[in-house]
Amino acid sequence: MKNFSNCVKIILHRQFFSTVILLAITSYSASATVSFQPYKLPASSDTIKISFTGDIMQHGGQIEAALAMGDGLNYVYDNAFKYMTAKFKEADLMVANMEMTVGTKPYSGYPNFSAPVEIAKAAKESGIGLFLMANNHIADKGEIGLKNTFAYYESIGEPTTGVYKSKKEEIEQDPVIFTIKGVKFAFVNFTYDTNGMPVPDPYYVNLMDSTEVKKIIARARDKNADIIIACPHWGEEYHLEPSAEQEQWAKMLFREGVRVIVGSHPHVPEEGYIYMEPDPGPEIAGNVSQSGSVNKMVFYSMGNYISNQSDPAYTQVGTLLQLTFIKDNFTGKISIAMPKWEYTWCFRSGEFLQDYTVVPIEDFINSEDYTNGAVTPKQKVAFSKMAHTYRFIKEKHLIKIEDE
Repeated sequence: MKNFSNCVKIILHRQFFSTVILLAITSYSASATVSFQPYKLPASSDTIKISFTGDIMQHGGQIEAALAMGDGLNYVYDNAFKYMTAKFKEADLMVANMEMTVGTKPYSGYPNFSAPVEIAKAAKESGIGLFLMANNHIADKGEIGLKNTFAYYESIGEPTTGVYKSKKEEIEQDPVIFTIKGVKFAFVNFTYDTNGMPVPDPYYVNLMDSTEVKKIIARARDKNADIIIACPHWGEEYHLEPSAEQEQWAKMLFREGVRVIVGSHPHVPEEGYIYMEPDPGPEIAGNVSQSGSVNKMVFYSMGNYISNQSDPAYTQVGTLLQLTFIKDNFTGKISIAMPKWEYTWCFRSGEFLQDYTVVPIEDFINSEDYTNGAVTPKQKVAFSKMAHTYRFIKEKHLIKIEDE
């Protein structure tokens, strides 16, 4: 049986050309009132790709499976990112919400998350270059949890944002800014709560306080950020649609100058909205701009990347979102191309491999691992559930494109 990972290059090659045709047709039909005017990027342009995935979680079952993979001696996460690493590394910067603390024993899952450091090490090695820390579980283990988490992230040289060792540090370091090919990207990360767990002094967690968030955005402008990206941990769990509060917050963030919003927390993919500018936009790598370039966009929730959740079924669905920014080196103008997105599926222990793994659904369905890989009754049920749930999510058309 040909291995799934050996099929990826062939599948991606086929899908590239089919995606070009499909997106061109979709772009034409979805906007009847605006002329379709794609054009090739000028030779003077640089492109920057920034990608996001869903929540990285560690429930008790995942921790036990990782220990079993290490024969009871070590925690092994070799399969957690096995089928996604190549896609992650296509980005200039890969971003993910790390919904746990690490390094504090005894390790535990819900409701007080503390995971082995090996999951963070595997995440970094997969290509994730920014850990979002502001979420409702970051204070689960109190002061020692925060101390150990910071210590490990620093030891592996992983950039973080959203949580700080003091308010003074937050003012000095927030927002984190990445300069990529001459373009400055600021990331603003905050959470609705810490589940009522007190944040131990002097640590500081960015909360969903409009006054404080506006201050962070103002600092991003003062530091001449070209693009401001907000990463809120918000919303209602297991809802595919955003709440009224999320929608109001999105409007405020846009008013303050945020161009991109990528949310987390609901543990399922939620709706997203891409708002187009009227000017002609770029055609890049098979992504034909629809009627113009993107002005702003919001993706309310990426869903889960990896977790032990399975009910409702779409808690096993995540999103891989790839954003492309274009800098014209002659004019200095920065444009946003039509983003690409695809859905992922988290197989729990024994549903595909011995432990937990994540696959890109469309690629996997077109592989021999899907055609011939379901041998045990548990695998057959899991494969069927994935296919059924994927159809359900696709039919929802969660991502919508609208003219500004």
